[in-house]
Amino acid sequence: MPHSDKVNMLFIYWECQKNASLEAQTYAQRYPDREHPVHSFFYNLERNLKTYGSFSKRVNNLQQRRGHALGEEVVVNLLAYVRANRRSSTRHVGRELGISHTTVCKILKKYKMHPYRPDLVQHLRQGDAPRRLAFVEWLMTSLDENPLILNSILWTDESKFTNNCVINK
Repeated sequence: MPHSDKVNMLFIYWECQKNASLEAQTYAQRYPDREHPVHSFFYNLERNLKTYGSFSKRVNNLQQRRGHALGEEVVVNLLAYVRANRRSSTRHVGRELGISHTTVCKILKKYKMHPYRPDLVQHLRQGDAPRRLAFVEWLMTSLDENPLILNSILWTDESKFTNNCVINK
């Protein structure tokens, strides 16, 4: 919508003693060929002009630069904190740095970092050793009978057991 239309809306709004409903009707009568916004639009138009000095909620360039610099400082602090405390949850990081959990997630996503905490549900139990040995014996005899049996097995990396507590992520 052009600024000239918005200026006309404000003049009519003031003419109608800031009665938005009456102003909406008057505007529709005077300009039948134009778009007719809802009555709250006229109130918001004046409020934005008083508050921001423009018809929309845009901030001026100086405010944008200040916010951007502050944002860079927050990002640097967050990335440094995450590197030093890799096991911290995003909620914990947010509480420690005084920013929201969603902001932490957005910053991590922007820098291609993903919050991750392994959910360790697979572990060795007391009876697992004999079953694992039985499987190896079966596989060895099956390889003697059919050397191509390994081609028939679907191999995935869903779990990887190591003896040095390294988790396959």
